[in-house]
Amino acid sequence: MRRFILNVKLIAAVLMTFAMVVPSVSKASAEAPGAQPAVKAVLDRAMEIQTKPELQGDANRKDRARLIRQLISESFLAEEMARESIAENWDKLSAKQRSEFSSVFKDLFQDSYTRMVLNFMQKETIEYKGESPSSGGVQVRTVIMRAAEHIPVDYKMERKNNNWFIRDVDIDGVSIVGAYKDKFRVVIKKDSFDGLMKSMKLQKQASGAE
Repeated sequence: MRRFILNVKLIAAVLMTFAMVVPSVSKASAEAPGAQPAVKAVLDRAMEIQTKPELQGDANRKDRARLIRQLISESFLAEEMARESIAENWDKLSAKQRSEFSSVFKDLFQDSYTRMVLNFMQKETIEYKGESPSSGGVQVRTVIMRAAEHIPVDYKMERKNNNWFIRDVDIDGVSIVGAYKDKFRVVIKKDSFDGLMKSMKLQKQASGAE
């Protein structure tokens, strides 16, 4: 378990989380599914991409990365995550600064989480422990069941336009957005918001997309 958490933490200054959404269901058929089925649907899709025979091997890594990145891009609340990650400073920023920060945050997040999925997620056995009300939405509790480790992963979800999105994930008790917030707070205190933006842009330039 600790090795997995360490690897997650090493995904640089901007960490990761998997936001998820399922298509809306028409009123004529049924109400939109609950948050837990939404989580399961996208986790199943991610594992399908990672294990599809025609997408296996290093030669197909870019194709897998493109599909995973698209899934992430369509599924998480990037602007909400960005805003919450610097909540103490958000109101002090101009509209231009907010837009720039959100854009760079989104790119770094997608890059780092795409790599995390490519490197660590395969055909997992996942136990779904149910959902419960949480601040601003619903929390879905899951456990990744591996032979040598059981990893609790809680998804904090929000419903918009009859779709479920994830805006934070707790991995073994560590909040992704909380980790961003702690890191950014230190950098802003030491180097200012402009210093944070400079650091993030350099990281983006150095990392490159999968």
